[in-house]
Amino acid sequence: MADSLVLTGIRQVTKHTGDEMVRLDYPRGGNTWQIKRWWVQGNGAVYEDCTVFKVTGAGGSGYLALLASPSVNVRIDHDGNFGFNFYQINELARAALYNDSWELVEHYVMPRISGGKVMTVTPADGAANPGGGGTPATTVDSATVSGDNTPVENTASVYTVAVTGDATPYTYSWSATGGTVTSGGTTASATITWGAAGAGSVTCSVSSTNADFDGTGQSDTLSVTIAT
Repeated sequence: MADSLVLTGIRQVTKHTGDEMVRLDYPRGGNTWQIKRWWVQGNGAVYEDCTVFKVTGAGGSGYLALLASPSVNVRIDHDGNFGFNFYQINELARAALYNDSWELVEHYVMPRISGGKVMTVTPADGAANPGGGGTPATTVDSATVSGDNTPVENTASVYTVAVTGDATPYTYSWSATGGTVTSGGTTASATITWGAAGAGSVTCSVSSTNADFDGTGQSDTLSVTIAT
């Protein structure tokens, strides 16, 4: 999952590509919310007008608050797991992420204050990131073996596996019953040299070396009848 939009002013949303970020009007009326300054510690509470988005992701939900201004123009990208990038930033000074209980998770200092890149500040007593933080896990979703299912005994046949998922690079492990893997045992295609006539099968197990791989591999077995 991923989402992107452009906020102009305090409420205008354009170029919206998904539905993970939804701008919220204040429940009692109005386009902006009064939110206590998250970057100031102390007993004196000062509240600021903010544009608020309800954000949903892989791990739950939360709120993204941006200091409101009629002159704001910013593109916001959400990675699906409560990671945000801000681009083409104009007249936006600060933003903050809250969990669904309105507890501060982290906040963002924009270049007009930081003087350089967007700075992410994680308070020592901040709440847990709704999605656990980090990059969403990558997966191997399916593996499908194809090739000759009526090979001839004592001959070689080539088999391939089609994989879906985003956990590239993939790893492959081939095995056969009634035959021998003679080449390509760790690639997306393998050569099987078949033995005597009868029932057999070829299997490929797929995993990944991707740093964000969720650890769940997939395998598929193609049954064959070895002919004379």
